[in-house]
Amino acid sequence: MKPRRHLAKFLLLTVFFAATLKSKAFTSSRMVQFRTTTHTSPRSIPAPLYTVPRNASLGVNEKSLILSDEDTIYNSTTTLPSYSLDARSVFQFVTPTLALWMAPPIMSLIDTAVVGQCCGATQLAALAPACTLIDSSAYLCMFVATACTNLVASATEDESVRRTVETALVLAGVLGVFLCGMVWTAGTPLLWSIAGQASASVIPSALRYSLIRALAQPFVLWASVSRATLLARHDTASPLWSVILAFWLNLIGTVTLVKYAGWGIAGAAVATATADVAAALFLLQRVRRDLHVRFFSFSSTLLNEFLKYSLPIFATILGKSVVYNGVSLSVGRLGATALAAHQVLLRNFFFWTPVGDSVGMTSQVFLPRILQQPNTTKGARRFLFQTGVVAGLVAATLAGLLPSQGSAIFTNSAAVASTLRATAPILAFSVSLHAIALTCEGMLLAQRDLRFLSTSYLVTTLVTILWLTSPLRPASLAGAWWILALFQGGRAVQFASRTWWIARRKSLQKEAAQS
Repeated sequence: MKPRRHLAKFLLLTVFFAATLKSKAFTSSRMVQFRTTTHTSPRSIPAPLYTVPRNASLGVNEKSLILSDEDTIYNSTTTLPSYSLDARSVFQFVTPTLALWMAPPIMSLIDTAVVGQCCGATQLAALAPACTLIDSSAYLCMFVATACTNLVASATEDESVRRTVETALVLAGVLGVFLCGMVWTAGTPLLWSIAGQASASVIPSALRYSLIRALAQPFVLWASVSRATLLARHDTASPLWSVILAFWLNLIGTVTLVKYAGWGIAGAAVATATADVAAALFLLQRVRRDLHVRFFSFSSTLLNEFLKYSLPIFATILGKSVVYNGVSLSVGRLGATALAAHQVLLRNFFFWTPVGDSVGMTSQVFLPRILQQPNTTKGARRFLFQTGVVAGLVAATLAGLLPSQGSAIFTNSAAVASTLRATAPILAFSVSLHAIALTCEGMLLAQRDLRFLSTSYLVTTLVTILWLTSPLRPASLAGAWWILALFQGGRAVQFASRTWWIARRKSLQKEAAQS
C-alpha cells in the first residue's frame, strides 16, 4: 500500500508543481492583440479584439503598426487577423490544457487515498458508485462546454461571444439544477442500479457522498463553460489557476475533515464540493471581467441555435459513455480477477486519455480562425495530426509500462498481476488510437461537421454494443479490451478519412475557382 501511496503523492505534486510554473509563465507572458478597422464608411469603426499567442505570425497581407508597448496592432485592411501554427505555440497551449484535463483523475485519487487510509473498506467501496453517479452525469452535460469552445473560437465579434457565453451559462445552470434534483429525488435507486444487490452495504455511505456532491453540480457545469470560454480566447493561465486552487482546497479540506475531524466519506464530499464552488466562482469572475457578461440573460433565438449545434455533440459523448460502460459490464461477467485487472487498466486508460483530449481541444481553438483565412493551407491540419500521433505514442508507452512493469503498485495478487501484464499492450494500443481519434474529432468539430460525427458515433456505438451482447461477445479480459481498442481505431480511421476528404474537396474547389 505504501508504494502506491508514495507514487500517488509523487504524481500529484509533480503535475501541479509543473502546472504552477506553467501558469506563472503564461501570466507573465505578453500576448499579441489584433484590432481591425473597416473603411466602408468615412468613420472608422473598430472591430472586435482578437487575442493570440505572441509567437503567432501575422499574415503577409496585413499592414500593421505597433502603436504601444502593449503590442496592440491596428490593421488598415478589412482582412481578418491571420496566424499560423508552429511547434512552440501548440506546445504552450497543449501543456497547460493537458494539466487541466488530468486534474480531475488526480483529484479523485486524493479522495480515494484519504478515505481508504482513514475510513475503512466499506466507505472506500462506497466511493465507486457515488463517483460514478456524480461524475458520469456531469460528463454527459459537457456538450455545453464543447459547443461553447467552438462557437467562441469561431466568433468574429465580441458581442457574439458575450451572448454565446451568456446562453451557455444559463443552459449549464439549468442542467446543473436538474442533476442536483435528480440525485436528491432518485439517488437511492440510481445507486442501487450502479452498485447492485451484492454491494448493498455501501449504499448509505454512497448516498451521503452523492447528496453533498450534487449540491455543487451547477457550479461544476458553470466552471466547465467558463474554462472553455477562456481557453477558446487563448487564456490558459486563468483555468490553470482555478485547477490549482481547487486542488489545494480539496487536498487540505479532505485531509482535515476526513482524518482530523472524523467526518468520514461526508468530509471528502464537503471538501470536493467546496473546491468545485471556489474554482467556479474564480472562473466566473474572470469571464465577467473579460466579457462583461450578464448572468441569467439569454436570447431564445440564440438558445435554439446553441442547442441545434450542441445536441449532436451530446450524442458523441453519450456514445462514448455507453461503450465504456458496456465494456465494464461485459468484464463483470468474467469473475473477480478479470474485474480487478479491468479496474486498474481502466484507471490507467482514463489517466492518459487527456493527452488526446488536449490536442483535440487545441484543434478546436486554433483551427476555426485559420480556416477563415483566404489562403488556408494544409499545413495546419497536417501539423495537428502529427502532434496527435506523437503525443499518442508517448502516452501509449507510459500507459503500457505501469501495469506491466509496476503491477505490484496496484495488487498483491499474482493472478491479477499476470492478467495486467498480458493486457497492457492492448491498453497502450487503445491510448494511442484514442489520441488520433480525438485530434481528428477536434478538427471536425472546428469545421462543424456535426452530422457526420453524430452519425458516425451512432453507427459505431450500435455495432460495438451489439458485439458485446451477441454470442460472439468476448470470453476474456483481453477480448473485451480488444473491442475497446477497435472502437478507438474505428473512430480514428473514420475521422482521419473524413478530415482528409474535406481538405481534398476544398482544395479541388479552390483549384476550380482559380482556373
